[in-house]
Amino acid sequence: MKAVSTIALAAVALLGACSGAEKSDSDGDGKVSLGEAAKEAQAQGMKPEPGLYKTTVTMTNLDIPGMPPEMKDHGAGLVTTAEDCLTPEEVEKGYEAMVKQGQDGECAYESFALAGGKLDAVMACKSEGRVTRTTITGTTSSTGADLTATTAMEFDGAGKGTMTATVKHERIGECSAKPAPK
Repeated sequence: MKAVSTIALAAVALLGACSGAEKSDSDGDGKVSLGEAAKEAQAQGMKPEPGLYKTTVTMTNLDIPGMPPEMKDHGAGLVTTAEDCLTPEEVEKGYEAMVKQGQDGECAYESFALAGGKLDAVMACKSEGRVTRTTITGTTSSTGADLTATTAMEFDGAGKGTMTATVKHERIGECSAKPAPK
């Protein structure tokens, strides 16, 4: 569950500078794959800035059918933070390589609209025999994103539930030099 949601949110953050991605269904299947959106971004010359990025995901709601009332807000406020360096070499490889790195399952946008830095998208991902649908809204730029994502998923034995989180993805500086391997 966490891996699919994190991947989906990271993909959106990386593709945030891609205006016009809704037009990039090059295979005509009615969905914009991550690769198609990435190619559109690259064709438009859109690139994130290299540097050190901090991503903070804050869970704001968790609704699982059958959850005991005393656990109603269980997990709300849970914060996960990660920092990652985006090198000039990774930027040059393009969005598709960045998005596909470490991806489990298959994801595609059911809708993807970005205009003036405002994003409204729905991404469906298949992983471990399940389909999750994530609605993502917020703002994006070449140096970050402020998003709200609500993921609907099937919970084993419990039925369909939702998880909502806010995501702040921001460039916080330059990457520090890594020590040479010994």
